[in-house]
Amino acid sequence: MEKEPFTLDVVTLKQVVFSEPITSVSAPGTEGYFGILAGHTPFVSSLQIGTVKITKGNGEVLLLATSGGFLMTDGKKVILLADTAERAQEIDVARAEASRGRAEKRMAEKGPDIDFERAKASMMRAMNRLKVAVK
Repeated sequence: MEKEPFTLDVVTLKQVVFSEPITSVSAPGTEGYFGILAGHTPFVSSLQIGTVKITKGNGEVLLLATSGGFLMTDGKKVILLADTAERAQEIDVARAEASRGRAEKRMAEKGPDIDFERAKASMMRAMNRLKVAVK
């Protein structure tokens, strides 16, 4: 049985990152990863840092490194409003490695001027970007 296609739009404040028919998408909701197929019940979810996995009609899989946002569907179309969204080939691995190193250093310092949660979020974003870049 062939999966029915539906449209996915991935949008950031700066650009439309992706807008094509797909057969499935999985995303990192704040309560855990979830998947959507055509005909899904209307649904809205906030997103956390993670990887969005998109399956196109030809079976090709595309991964996007995202850092939060919202996803909504009416069963015929999915709109993902992302804080950031990057394809693997767009990720600067050296920059992501440097960002991870800076975040690890800040977390290790544990001084009164260090915002641990901000450093942890920065490290999680960098690690997610690296994970998508090497797949």
